[in-house]
Amino acid sequence: MDFKSLMLFMSAITLEVVATVLFKKGTGRLANSIRKGWLSHLDNIINALRTKEIALGIFLYTIEYVLWIAFLASVDISKAFPLSSVQIVLILLASRFILKEHINGYRWLGATFIVLGIYLVGGNI
Repeated sequence: MDFKSLMLFMSAITLEVVATVLFKKGTGRLANSIRKGWLSHLDNIINALRTKEIALGIFLYTIEYVLWIAFLASVDISKAFPLSSVQIVLILLASRFILKEHINGYRWLGATFIVLGIYLVGGNI
């Protein structure tokens, strides 16, 4: 993988992790709707879009998709998608160190297997 592709990949994955953390932080600010039925869902969507963390997360995801498409144009898809699994591990790390969530040993073991799988499937990129 050349330097440009590596930078596209790292930027896209970083934006995805940051956007996901923002979504999680933003959901803590949402108020439950007092309406019933589908109107309560509409209220929740409108309230979510008014939350600065969620709005910023959507903006970052938009940029991430553009970068991801550029990355896909520069590498084989059989290499790109195994590499994208690194986001799972990075989100796990972010949830532990930024959001202060408890991560049990099985999740850490699973993250280790994901990293091993990325190496085995992605191989020497």
